[in-house]
Order: sequence, then C-alpha cells, then structure tokens
Amino acid sequence: MSSQVTAIVKQITHPSAAAAFGAVLLILYYVIPYLRDPLKLNKYPGPLVTHFSNFWSLYWARNHQLSRATYASHQKYGDFIRIGADHISISHPDSIRDVLGHGNGFPKSEFYYAFDNIQHNIFTTRDRAAHSRKRKYVAHMFSPRAMVQFEPYITSALSTLGMRMDELIDTGRGNKYIALNETNDEVRARMNKGEAGIDVAVWSAFLAFDIIGDLAFGAPFGFTAEGKDTNGGIKKLRDRGEWCATVGQMPWIKTWTPYFFFDSFFTQGLQAAQALAKIGIAAVEKRIKAGIDPNRKDILYYLQTAQDPDTGRELPDLEIKAEALTQLIAGSDTTGNTITHIIDMLIRHPDKYKMLQEELDEAYPSPLPANHVAMFTECKDLPFTQGVIYETLRLRTTVSVGLPRVVPPGGATVCGHHFREGTVLSTPTYTTHRDPRVWGADALEFRPERWMGDKSELEKAFLGFSYGPRACIGRNVAFMELKKTVATIFRRFEYRHVYPEKETFIREGFHLKCQELPVFMTRRK
Repeated sequence: MSSQVTAIVKQITHPSAAAAFGAVLLILYYVIPYLRDPLKLNKYPGPLVTHFSNFWSLYWARNHQLSRATYASHQKYGDFIRIGADHISISHPDSIRDVLGHGNGFPKSEFYYAFDNIQHNIFTTRDRAAHSRKRKYVAHMFSPRAMVQFEPYITSALSTLGMRMDELIDTGRGNKYIALNETNDEVRARMNKGEAGIDVAVWSAFLAFDIIGDLAFGAPFGFTAEGKDTNGGIKKLRDRGEWCATVGQMPWIKTWTPYFFFDSFFTQGLQAAQALAKIGIAAVEKRIKAGIDPNRKDILYYLQTAQDPDTGRELPDLEIKAEALTQLIAGSDTTGNTITHIIDMLIRHPDKYKMLQEELDEAYPSPLPANHVAMFTECKDLPFTQGVIYETLRLRTTVSVGLPRVVPPGGATVCGHHFREGTVLSTPTYTTHRDPRVWGADALEFRPERWMGDKSELEKAFLGFSYGPRACIGRNVAFMELKKTVATIFRRFEYRHVYPEKETFIREGFHLKCQELPVFMTRRK
C-alpha cells in the first residue's frame, strides 16, 4: 500500500504532472463557483472571462481603457452586463438613483481598499458609521463660510499663473517648448508673432497643485512660479492613480504587487503611492510645527481645530495626515485635468469658444487690468461659463469608470432586477454620460447650451462628482476654482492647437488625463 502511495506522489510531483494538477485546481477554483452561481448572475451577458473572474476589468484597467471597454460591452449587450465574477455594470439612468442614491444602504466595495493612504480616510472608508463620523468634521471645511476664506489662495495662484504666461509671451521662452519637441520647420512656422508655445496639461497641473498645496498645507508647492514639478508630485500622483484603479479590480493582489517584477507598472505604482504619502506627511508636519495660525483659515486649520465627533477631543495625528493627503489627491489632478480638457474642447469647437469669449467680454469689459483675476461673485452665475464646465465634465469626466457598491443584507432591486446580498453593482459614468435617453440625439456632441436654464433633470444623470451620500464633498470648492480659472484665462489669453490635425491623446487611470496638450498662446487683443 505504501509503495502505491509513493508511486502516486512521484507522479503528482513530476513537473508536467504537477503543472496539470495545478491547472485542474485552478479551473475548479473558478468553475465550481460559476456552476453553483450563488449570486444568480450567470443570466447576465458579458465577455466569457467575466463569468469566472475579475481578470477582464483588471486587464482593461491596466491598459488604460476600462471605461471604453465597458462602454463597448454595453453597446453590444445592453443595460446590464457582467464585468466580473460578482460585478454587474448597469447603464440605465435609473441605476444612478437606485445604486448611488441616499437611503439605499449600498456601501462601497473592496475596490477602495487599493486607495487607502496612511489609513482609512473619508474617500476610502467603507463603513457607513465611520464615514458619517468623518463627514461631520470634514463638512466644515467646505461650508459657504470656508469657501469665502479659501478664495484668496485661489486668486493668488491664478495671479502667479497669469504673470508666468505673460512672461513666456513677452520673452519668447515658451517657444523653447515647441523647439525642443518639434523638428518640423513647417509646424514651427505656424507660430504667430507674440505667441508662446506651451503644454497646457503641464501648466494646468502646476496651477491645481499649487492651489491645493496652499489650501491643504499652508503654502503652494511653487510649481507655477518655478515652471516645474519640483518634487515629482504630479507624476507620482498619476502613477499612483493608475495603480490604484488597476489593483482595485482585484484588491487581494495589493499586498503582492511589490513582487510583480514581470510588469514594472505595478512596482512603480506602489512606490509612487508610498512616495506621495511621504510628501503629504512632510507638508503636514511642517505646518503643524509652525503652530495654528488663527488668521489663516485653510483646510489644515479646520483639521487641526476639529473635534472628534465621538470623543470631543482633537483628531489623532494620523487621521489629520490621512485626510490632508486625501484633499491633496482629490483636489489636484482632478482640477488640473478638467482645466486642460476645457481648453482642448473649446479650441476644437470655435463657435463655443466665441460664445464664451462674448460672455466674458460683457462681464469684464475693456480696459482690463493687466493682472486680471476673476472674483467668484462676478463669475459664479455666468450661464455659458457654467455650461462649458458641466459639458466638459460630462464628456471628459474626471472619473469615467463605474464606482462600485455592494448590495446590502436582504438584497435590493435595481431597475426592476433583484440582486442578492454581496453582489457588486456600478453605474458606468462614461456610458451613462453618452446615453441618448438622457442627453438626446446629440449626446456625443459638445454643446454647453444644454446646461443653460433649468438643468435639474440633467443633474439627476450627472456623475461629474459622483452622486448621493458618497458624492465629492469638495464639489463647491472645485466649481469655484474652475469658474475663476475659466473666467480669468479665457478673458486674458487666446489659445489654439499646435497640431489641430491630431486627436488629443487621453490616458485613463483613475482619472481621464490629457497626457500632453501643446498650444500656441497669446494675449487677447
């Protein structure tokens, strides 16, 4: 008997037999749950691999195309598609209310585990009670009163940007960007006298980082003044976001990514996440060391002076650092990307560009101060300016993938379909923002006018800042920043594409990002 056992063991441990045995185990690991179908999801269509694992979404996220791949699947299969073993994507507009709306009890999924920095924060925490506790003290930072106190920091950053743009135009130093990146004399000849060649994507990132640096840590990073990413923070944030969006598709791989030497994307992304956390911690510690300044009411002031809703004491040190870093991440790349997208969309649509200029010329008639920066009270209600921002956020949404939620105990009915407890559901932003049932036959067109007048119905299907109880808490500050920026730069400067014949390359990480946007820029006459 023992000799028979020994023979069997030898057969199993032979390399080829071991590989076959491993393959059988792997197949059983995925096939048995599929055959059992505990969540009753096998009836939903989707790519074959999605019925067994989350590899499909991991693959497309790694290749920066998840939202587009999901959109293509919805076009092929309809409103309900399977994009993972336990994950259904629902593109019907009513799913926004059913999945993301108030009072539904849908917690965030494990996808957000990948985004944890330092510790759980208001964005990543999946516990409803913990989120409610955090929201009580974070809400004070974004109250109308706080927004008034934030505006001078935004104004200061825009003033610095304006001076740098004037300098590049006057000295011609901006032309070096074209000279270094283009060897074609014919393209260089497109530049008119008094124009500067710049990469808008880079300068928009500088501006956004400096604003949030001033708001969250007490001083701008100095990117705009220096004209460069002095601590590598912009690239680190991009790499971290792409890594999080990919790892989040299979959260269990997070602890293994340091060993994914077969793909440097994973190791570099993890290193970027760790380095970004260090930047945030260092900035917070520097500010805390200087003490609380009652005359400077910024985000860190509110965190330092906040009381724990449960204990009535000061917030723990790590929690302050985690929430400050969260504001850096949430308020930098997002706004910088949107500013870049707005410029790109407008210069691709000259008629809309002209309409915006006419509105701004009426709001800010000549002669214009050389250092003009729009005040929020002057630009917050400009209808076409607001429409441009909304429409850009519709077609170039900051986060274009679906933000997954988990069906709570007892199950839930969404758009007439009942789902069992534990099922992961999401509404794909990229897809719903292109749904003709909401946006009409011209859903794919850039038409800011659709937002003028009563926009209440459109806002029900608008996911630019997510929706419901977990929507972006800094939405109003983001709108203030965007409105002031648009009203300032488009009143002072004129933009046109260096390469109008080329499509803008947009890379998807967690955010939709223009990798580069070369433009010619001059002062408006």
